[in-house]
Amino acid sequence: MKKSLILIAALMILPAILSATQMNVVGEVFTATSCQYCPSARTGLRDLAANFDNFIPLFWQSTSGFVGMPSPNYSTRGTMYGVSTIPHARFGGYIYEIGGIPVGSMYSDYLPHYYTLNALDSPLAIDITMDVLTKSTVDIQADAEVTSGITTTNNKLILLLTNKYNYDYTAAVVAYYEENFSLTTIGQTENFTHSFTFDPSWDVSNLKAVAIVQTFSGNLMILQAATCGVYALLPMFSSDVQSGPPELGIQFYNESCPSTGIISYEWDFDNDGTWDSTEENPYYIYENFGTYDVTLRISDGIEYATITMEDFITVLSPSNVSGNAAGTWSPTYGTYTVTGDVTVPSGTILAIEPNTNIIVNNGSNIKVKGKIEAVGSERGFVNFSTDDTWEGLLIQDTQELNIIDYCYFTGATSSAVSIDNSVANILNSVFYENTNTSQKGPAINVLDASDVLIEGNTIANNFSSVLSGGIVLDNAAVEISHNIIVNNEATFAGAIGMKNGSDASLINNTIANNIGSYACIYILSSYPNVLNTIIIHDGLIFTTFSGNPTVNYTCISGGYSGTGNIDVDPQFVNPTAGDGNAYDGLLADWSLQETSPCIDTGDPSSPPDPDGTIADMGALYYHQVISVDDPHNNMIYIRQNAPNPFKGSTSISYSLPKNSENAVITIYNVKGDVVKEFTLEDTEGDVVWNGFDQNDKAVASGVYFYRLQGDSISQTRTMTFMK
Repeated sequence: MKKSLILIAALMILPAILSATQMNVVGEVFTATSCQYCPSARTGLRDLAANFDNFIPLFWQSTSGFVGMPSPNYSTRGTMYGVSTIPHARFGGYIYEIGGIPVGSMYSDYLPHYYTLNALDSPLAIDITMDVLTKSTVDIQADAEVTSGITTTNNKLILLLTNKYNYDYTAAVVAYYEENFSLTTIGQTENFTHSFTFDPSWDVSNLKAVAIVQTFSGNLMILQAATCGVYALLPMFSSDVQSGPPELGIQFYNESCPSTGIISYEWDFDNDGTWDSTEENPYYIYENFGTYDVTLRISDGIEYATITMEDFITVLSPSNVSGNAAGTWSPTYGTYTVTGDVTVPSGTILAIEPNTNIIVNNGSNIKVKGKIEAVGSERGFVNFSTDDTWEGLLIQDTQELNIIDYCYFTGATSSAVSIDNSVANILNSVFYENTNTSQKGPAINVLDASDVLIEGNTIANNFSSVLSGGIVLDNAAVEISHNIIVNNEATFAGAIGMKNGSDASLINNTIANNIGSYACIYILSSYPNVLNTIIIHDGLIFTTFSGNPTVNYTCISGGYSGTGNIDVDPQFVNPTAGDGNAYDGLLADWSLQETSPCIDTGDPSSPPDPDGTIADMGALYYHQVISVDDPHNNMIYIRQNAPNPFKGSTSISYSLPKNSENAVITIYNVKGDVVKEFTLEDTEGDVVWNGFDQNDKAVASGVYFYRLQGDSISQTRTMTFMK
């Protein structure tokens, strides 16, 4: 006969136990020789565990003195036992030990009950197995055989899971199931199975499966129990995403058991029989459409164990994109049509290459919780548009540096780009004909963020029926520089709205021909700094509530107090003929004429324009070619590059005055952006430029300026790069 491996101590295994008198916790435990964990109470329980093989709780609930959670089905079983005084211990379902246990005496009090039960013969044998390979369910099978006649009635089989959380207590029940148990005659057998939904917070190595057969009548005796856990090599893995359009980049995570002792990992990502990686947590890019099995084989140096997850990865057609996305979107695969909300999960990156077209339909949005790098170029923007409606791109709760560069946004109905508690650079992009009906900016909205740069963008012909036609800042610290913000409309402020303590710096922007019923810029509890900017508006420039701007060296309609401000026609080359989105701000030319009063009238302490002159006002500086015959430049320190125009590379020769220090040659594009910088180590020589920028990315064909800057010299020339 098989001995009963049962010790039911009602409501005993608990969270951190300081002394036995503090056991204000209810739970139910039994012993089983197949378990590996022991409780970790300081006194009697530890010794008790050493003698009783192990304790596993069926349920527990904290009362005064402990913080916890009731286990599944606790209330029903607690009522069945008539739990009142705590601690309430019940062994084998019918031997009582209630209350009044002094410090250190648990062992001596409970040991006799163990001996009593261990001397009894059980009428049952139970074998139990647990399968967690898919990590979607935990599948338990208990095989029961009657070894002597069962005389009790109203018997039930209980299947449950326990999870070891830490060493302050052994485990807590996390899942519970019961069904009728009708076997009574010697030799009868039955297989019982149940699947529990897997909780991602569970550690597989700490899970235990438990099977109990108990009568729910009379003395509530437990007839037999069994338990099992994970002991052998168990290969398991997960990934950050499982589907998406190409190029689909997948980060795989090994989650095999045991957590230590595995010495090799082999991965087959496309089921072709070839091991593609031996890393523990590899990254793999899928380029072709289709569904892929993934295989992982692990070894501890003695044995191997293998798992194949069928149809684990699906590479979708770019014509129907929704769900999670990661990897690289490229024009190689045609237009990406988003038909449902897309998420870039935390910990993943979505890179979008130049000339990629993205059409977002069905009112969908693209939400970034990880990182996005949508980086186009002057010759190939990343295009976001719609055939009907889309909400926009939302970057939310990520401290990765997200980059939007040379992108085109149109047709969004919330905010084309919304930054929420995140870090981002929005550069050199176009926001055109986006709309909203909320207090968000239809082009750009920044909320609760302190590390955002908005630079070099054109924001034109956007509309809001509420706060601002262009940008809205809400509790945000943002630098807004060298942007063209024109022909936008809103009920309150035509161009920009800022509120709730926003700390904005507006530097070298061109803000013109916007329509706002109240003002051009709305300010609530914010104190922006405006410098070297052109603000042309028919009406009030600022509407302020509990906040005021600081304005210096700015061309502003109607004038404004501050240093260096002027109220004149800036003399744009070809502005729109009127205000608001009835006139196309993208077709206009907002650069300065040669006679503009905004040339050389910016803050003298600001960095000079690329031509070496005093900073101009506005987003587009006027390039002044400095003749080498100029009496102020009668020495030639930098020579015309050769060849010019050039393909491939060109050489720039220079010579410096004796003892000259800190000299550099800087290359700029026509917008005044720094492209490349060379630090000069010698007083004369050559530098070679190969048409790549500071980040080793090829630049577009066109005209570039190069300037030699030293202690007392500054000379600029032009060159033409042709691909």
